[in-house]
Amino acid sequence: MNHLVNYVNAILNAPSPRRARLDGSSRNRWTDQGYTVVAEQSTYVFDDGAMIQRTTEQDDYPAEAACAECWIRYEVVRQPSGDAIQPGHISFNSTCREAFWRRYFSTAPSTGTRQDGSGETGV
Repeated sequence: MNHLVNYVNAILNAPSPRRARLDGSSRNRWTDQGYTVVAEQSTYVFDDGAMIQRTTEQDDYPAEAACAECWIRYEVVRQPSGDAIQPGHISFNSTCREAFWRRYFSTAPSTGTRQDGSGETGV
């Protein structure tokens, strides 16, 4: 099994056994209740044939927390031949949660799953 963290790390230019290439992206901006919201969607193709879509949305509402709320989603659009990527999608509500997930699974055993075997997908 390929763990999604390897693909996310490649997208974010972190150490990874995978290599990513941006295939296409779009960006939208609008105002909601006086705040600017920016949504981006990018599609990446990998050296093993996989395709992952990354979607982010963030507003400029003043944040009181150390890690501002934003929405990040990764979804496997096309599996590589031979070995499925797990989990098939994951969402985060801040870059801090995304970073924690990446650290946790990047240091996990080579199977890429947590010690308890769960495939936690809602971090």
